[in-house]
Amino acid sequence: MKRFFFTSVILSLLTSILLSFNAQAQNEFVDLGLSVTWATCNVGANSPEENGEYYTFDNALTLKKNEERLPTREEFQELIDNCTWLWAEEKGVKGYKVTSKKNSNCIFLPAAGKRDEGIDGPKVFFGGSIGYYWSSSAYNDEKAYFLYFGEIIGMDYYDRIEERSVRLVQDVKK
Repeated sequence: MKRFFFTSVILSLLTSILLSFNAQAQNEFVDLGLSVTWATCNVGANSPEENGEYYTFDNALTLKKNEERLPTREEFQELIDNCTWLWAEEKGVKGYKVTSKKNSNCIFLPAAGKRDEGIDGPKVFFGGSIGYYWSSSAYNDEKAYFLYFGEIIGMDYYDRIEERSVRLVQDVKK
């Protein structure tokens, strides 16, 4: 009986440590020498190479917590202009390793595709080949700006109801 109790306690402690580690991984931010720091993981992911959850534009706007928020269209453009983008594979997941030209720090953005209604319900399209990430910048009442990458990297706008990945930023502390 003591052995069972001891094993249960150890398993409980290990689970707590792992959950704590995952929570910390989600809240780590990298200084790329830009106007904001970038989260190491997508929202809903426990590691940089995980896709995380998919959100409509309006749902993504509600993810703002503490000092974390969605990047603006301009902050994504700053990421494009001031970093080197290298198509890579991390733990079997394709995406871009984005490395600062200013300080060599980097983040990994998985090519998580987008989630949309398929014939049999919600389905992820273009996973492993294209990444779509919402910005906080609306184009109009029906469309919003997002980062896209695959063979090319850029910004565009599309329907706010489409579900895309989210990567949070924090303002640089002065």
